[in-house]
Amino acid sequence: MRQIKVAIVDDHPLVLCGLRKTLEDAGFDVSGAVTSPSELIKMLGASECDVVLTDYSMPGDEGLDGWRFLASVSSEFPDVPLLVYSEFDDPFLVGSLVQRGVSGIVSKRDEMHEVLAAVRALADGERYLSMIARASLQEFGALPAYRRFTSLTRRQMEVTGLMLCGLSVCETARLLHRRVNTISAQRTEACRRLGFSGESEMYRFAVGHGLWLDRSASGNELRSA
Repeated sequence: MRQIKVAIVDDHPLVLCGLRKTLEDAGFDVSGAVTSPSELIKMLGASECDVVLTDYSMPGDEGLDGWRFLASVSSEFPDVPLLVYSEFDDPFLVGSLVQRGVSGIVSKRDEMHEVLAAVRALADGERYLSMIARASLQEFGALPAYRRFTSLTRRQMEVTGLMLCGLSVCETARLLHRRVNTISAQRTEACRRLGFSGESEMYRFAVGHGLWLDRSASGNELRSA
């Protein structure tokens, strides 16, 4: 039976070491364990893996963090499923990640068996949400301020998330390797579906409701692109 290959990235060495030992003890093949997003992208370019197990917030890597990092990996390696393992499990973040198509989410408050179950599920082409993540997603769908984001397509949610991280149209196009006019059209359509007259109104709404996706130390204040 073929071993499942897992690549791990977390900027906390102790967490990284613990995850590696847990996965290897459970019979998984850890193809690499690194501490920064840029290292992971280099590793994925050099070797194959079945699942990427990643932290969400890893600041200090030239702005390639959180939502931007996930967007970059999905753009470069669209066939690699991403399992987000994070201390952040609030409803807006979890719901937004699900809406943009992340394959799995496990909270760092969950038991370790949830991580193992999630890796197996993603390797089999399934999606996985831990018990805590499912509770957060349920709340995301119940609150009107959040629920409106379920009207977005996966790509529109991805672009909207980058807007909420402060990226301009040109920055988003470079990150996702898409045309500027394509990104511009997706942003405009996303605002329309969300019920906003334009991006300025969306930013005011996001600030008023505390909707932010950049969890780095320097990203706690929403800034318009």
